[in-house]
Amino acid sequence: MTVRHILLSVFFVAFFAPALASAQSKAPDELFKQGNDAFNEGQIDKAIELYAQATVKRKDFKEAWYNLGIAYGRKKQFDKEISSYEKAIGIDAKYTKALYNLAIAYEDKGSDDKAVEYYEKVVEAEPERGVDARINAGILYARKGQLDKAVEFYKAAIKIDPNVADAHFNLGIAYSKQAAKVDDDTEKKKLWSAEADAYKAATSKNPSYHKAWYNLAIAFKKLGNIDEEISAYLKAVGVKKNYPQALFNLAHAYEEKKDPVKALEYWGRYVRAAEAIPNEKKYVETAKQRIALLKKEDAISVPTTDEPAAK
Repeated sequence: MTVRHILLSVFFVAFFAPALASAQSKAPDELFKQGNDAFNEGQIDKAIELYAQATVKRKDFKEAWYNLGIAYGRKKQFDKEISSYEKAIGIDAKYTKALYNLAIAYEDKGSDDKAVEYYEKVVEAEPERGVDARINAGILYARKGQLDKAVEFYKAAIKIDPNVADAHFNLGIAYSKQAAKVDDDTEKKKLWSAEADAYKAATSKNPSYHKAWYNLAIAFKKLGNIDEEISAYLKAVGVKKNYPQALFNLAHAYEEKKDPVKALEYWGRYVRAAEAIPNEKKYVETAKQRIALLKKEDAISVPTTDEPAAK
């Protein structure tokens, strides 16, 4: 089963400009505040109108341009969103929140090259920060097949903040993809080991990261370590009880380990978890066939417990 990237995150920050003494600057501030109130109440069209009025009254009101971009983004009007962020950046070239959201807007529009360009501008503007921008740029480089660049960006993110589980997780995915491209067995195993280490780091930072436990199990399978593979799958289903892919692979791993009792238990759990999921239909049929075969061969009953196997 394929490994999925993590999904990318978008942030919203509402900026409240300080109240100024002059009546001339008070009107756009009030419009801006009303725009924030409308946005937070889900009145996006009204928020757009109010932010736009604020920018007319104060053309260099970068926070209003920024929030206008967010409002347009909520309506999936990506060209207007992009234009608004560009106005904010035109006022302040190092306005990193706008640069970051501009990258996401280009990504939403399907312009990955432009998205990478602006993630890199965030990194340029925040050399000691910009962890999310580095991770997102890494994901896009990986998508483009530039795995060395992806690894470089993930490692840079980890250097800045080693506690971000997503950076380690995506680094593991990049190593897995690099391993798939090499023919030399020694180099392949080296990359698989690096992949496993990256997923281990992800789970150490976030023990509830079920996808990292699942990918770690797959890495151990590649390395031929069935006990560690099983242990990682058990961690995954310990976090997410009805995790179909992990339950399926765990049952298969127990069969490989010549443990039909545990195999039957997890085939049964898989069927109960996946039977109503359309995309799992063919795998459910496989599981039922395995259950029937194992029961016939070993005269073993399917355990009824839904609890994870003892570790």
